[in-house]
Amino acid sequence: MSHITSWREAFLNLLLHKARSTLAILGIVFGVASVICMLSVSEVARRDAVSRIERMGLKNIILDSVKPSKIRQKEENQGGEESSGVAQYGLTREDVKLLAATLPVIEKILPIRMVWKEVFGGLKKTEVGVLATTSDYPAVMEHAVRHGRFLAPLDEIHAQPVCVLGHDAAQTLFPLADPLDRFVTIGGAPFRVVGVMMRKGQSGSGEDFANPDQSAFIPLATSFARFGAYQVRNSDDTFEGTKLEVNRAVLQMADTSILGPTAQAARNLMEKRHRQKDVQVTIPFHLLAEHQRTERIFLWVMGSLAAVSLLVGGIGIMNIMLANIAERRSEVGLRRALGATRGDILRLFLAESTLLCTLGGLLGLAVGVGLALGVGNLAGWAVAFKPIAFPLGLGVAVLAGLVFGTLPARQAARQDPVLALRSE
Repeated sequence: MSHITSWREAFLNLLLHKARSTLAILGIVFGVASVICMLSVSEVARRDAVSRIERMGLKNIILDSVKPSKIRQKEENQGGEESSGVAQYGLTREDVKLLAATLPVIEKILPIRMVWKEVFGGLKKTEVGVLATTSDYPAVMEHAVRHGRFLAPLDEIHAQPVCVLGHDAAQTLFPLADPLDRFVTIGGAPFRVVGVMMRKGQSGSGEDFANPDQSAFIPLATSFARFGAYQVRNSDDTFEGTKLEVNRAVLQMADTSILGPTAQAARNLMEKRHRQKDVQVTIPFHLLAEHQRTERIFLWVMGSLAAVSLLVGGIGIMNIMLANIAERRSEVGLRRALGATRGDILRLFLAESTLLCTLGGLLGLAVGVGLALGVGNLAGWAVAFKPIAFPLGLGVAVLAGLVFGTLPARQAARQDPVLALRSE
């Protein structure tokens, strides 16, 4: 019996028992489908996390002002009552100057201040945030201008009342008009729009800086000249008074190889100047490396779960094939009597199990894609697939057919033809 004949007869035998064949491959179908769906979900999460980290700048070191534990404990003890006094913590403009003077390896240093002021488009209050920064922002944060210009050094020197809108902020404030040279109201003061940024997307963590697209950018000097160093943040009938000059300072390096030593030097300098530990140092490049290590562990876990699913499916195939052999003993005896060798019987039953798993694998790929698309629609995210997932899922299914079909096929091949014919 040739190999082609074995495959043809195996296929015809499966068609004769459609219900049994369908039940046999269900385990493989759902095993492969789970592999595709889980890898798709993990790929979406991976791309989102990596893109957020990359938008922070892989050559950057980020220094964030954080509220000291003493201030947090004081606020908790007040139990939500209105606070008295002003909390003073975090980075200062003097810190920024000292970092630039002390660490010459820094190419650019970008201070960013969160301004707690309401932004109005006409008479309508909006959810647009206000970030005060300098002209280096587009270069350091890799955020390009789409229309008009960004803040200029002269705007900083003369504390000009100008602003640049993020992509979504421009749509919010001027949905039907070109925002260039129009005015928005920030904290009760008019600011002229001089530019609109390209869409950047969510980046990093921290609610104040996570969405630059929904922000308005003003000169840092203007924020102090117009609104002062002290700010009051109103929230749910409470207020928080702070003197926080710089919420974030971004240090841009020329090379990723010096990120570690420079970050440690900056950390040491800040610890000497800030005894209350109100400055946190983050290296996005190291965050990306840590995320990749976590992703590898996650993939091993996902792979183990998928392997268990396929193992269960493979065992189901083996059980069905063993039961099939018991029912087809007379067929095996007749084939042997007509001249079929043990090798022919082995190939026939092995072809049947391999075909079952291959069909199950193909159906599993389709079901997995459908599940991934369904999950994506429900969750509201774009579906992404790892290219290797499809050949991997199908290959493992075929391998399961070969492995779990070997024992039944060998049992069938070892049948004594005389005893097999008598079994009828």
